[in-house]
Amino acid sequence: MKTLRLIGLAIVAIVMSVNFAACSDDDEDIDVNQLEGTWGLVHFEGYYYEEGQKIDWNNQYDPANPSEDCDKVVISKVSDNIYSMVHYAYYDNKWNQEYTEKVSLDGNNLLPVDEEDDEVTSAKLLVANSTQLVIETKGVDEDGDFYQKMTYKRL
Repeated sequence: MKTLRLIGLAIVAIVMSVNFAACSDDDEDIDVNQLEGTWGLVHFEGYYYEEGQKIDWNNQYDPANPSEDCDKVVISKVSDNIYSMVHYAYYDNKWNQEYTEKVSLDGNNLLPVDEEDDEVTSAKLLVANSTQLVIETKGVDEDGDFYQKMTYKRL
């Protein structure tokens, strides 16, 4: 159950990562014009707490040759600074649409447009270029704090 919730939080973070505008020289790795497209999850790392014990993970994926644990997201621009993110999971030997979200960006902070997540306290776009998308989320749930970093490659 905890794993499913973490996957859901990861998807929220991805969704929120689509919408941003670079606003300083510190944002060299962020190119808003590169957000649109199909992105496959290649690396997923983080931690959470369950019953007082820290659980961490560091997983690699190959979305070009997907397995049952692969995810991808298709990002498209809806209007100025608003993006749609359609999330897919690979199972039953095919990509299956999971859900769609809209996000916007304030600097490199990702903000949900249609809903609010009480557990995610921070979602940031770390890298967005022609080949890579990296999103980091932090938050707190009933068991403690959690951290997730998702790295995607353009498909």
